[in-house]
Amino acid sequence: MTARRDAMTDPAAVARFPRTILPTACIPWTAQGDLDAPLFVELVRGRLANGIRHLYVFGTAGEGHAVTESQFDRVVGSLVEACVGTPDAHPMVGLITLSAATMVERVERAMAAGIGDFQFTLPGWGVLTDDEVRVFLRMLLPRFPEARFLHYNLPRAGRLVAAPLYAELAAEHPNLVATKQGTGDVLRIGALLTHAPMLRHFLTEVGYPYGCGVGEPGLLQSLSSTNERQAWCFFQAGVERDLVTLAAMQADYLAMLDGLLASGGAGPHMDGAFEKMMQKLVDERMPLRLLPPYASVSDEGWVSYKAWMRQRLPHLLPDA
Repeated sequence: MTARRDAMTDPAAVARFPRTILPTACIPWTAQGDLDAPLFVELVRGRLANGIRHLYVFGTAGEGHAVTESQFDRVVGSLVEACVGTPDAHPMVGLITLSAATMVERVERAMAAGIGDFQFTLPGWGVLTDDEVRVFLRMLLPRFPEARFLHYNLPRAGRLVAAPLYAELAAEHPNLVATKQGTGDVLRIGALLTHAPMLRHFLTEVGYPYGCGVGEPGLLQSLSSTNERQAWCFFQAGVERDLVTLAAMQADYLAMLDGLLASGGAGPHMDGAFEKMMQKLVDERMPLRLLPPYASVSDEGWVSYKAWMRQRLPHLLPDA
């Protein structure tokens, strides 16, 4: 069994990215499929006002898979605009495309707009081998040494990157700084935090409590987005390794997940549909629609979810 690395004695165990909460910024689309820029800016500024300093667009929930190049540029510009008044804000832009060359072009444009942090997926038309993963990262990361990159590790890419390969890639690329993991698999989480501690691994509410007993993960915010104060309490309980508080709060979030899925109507839906349901609890102006051809949750489904939350978990609502 590999001993856990100690950041006090092993420099390689010091993570390259802050330990914090990392939420997505849902994108409000008009009925014509255009960005509602004023609402988007206001929503992002609301997150910043609640203490969030690292947030991203264009993950799966942010519909990074569906945007055109012009939509990409408009959203990036609005994200930068929203963060102008918060000098210590670090907006992150996701890169989801089958073309590595397109990713490079998007990074160039986003950096010119003022972005320094990026989140990327592996191109998924064909499942990349380990050697192809190495080639892909060499195409992207060394070209932008001043930028920081987080890898979004998800099954839609056809494969998951395991801890030993992460450790190898991190040794080659100093600007590979973090990963995003949706897993609740304790073996995978333990391996990531033990074998690749130089990367900050962001875990959802499902995996975060276990991760805090093994290492120092960040919180990939999803279910906890409906109440920022409670989210910070959950995050801090992890920092302090208060396992009793973590377990109790996680139980609420898992119950919330059951209610969310039950209220979503006939699915399946893309991740972004459920993220927008939660965002609409925070601000009812958030439209539920996704970019076509993807179906979203109905207004009736959202009303059902809101009623369920008020009855079962009112302390997780934004006005609690």
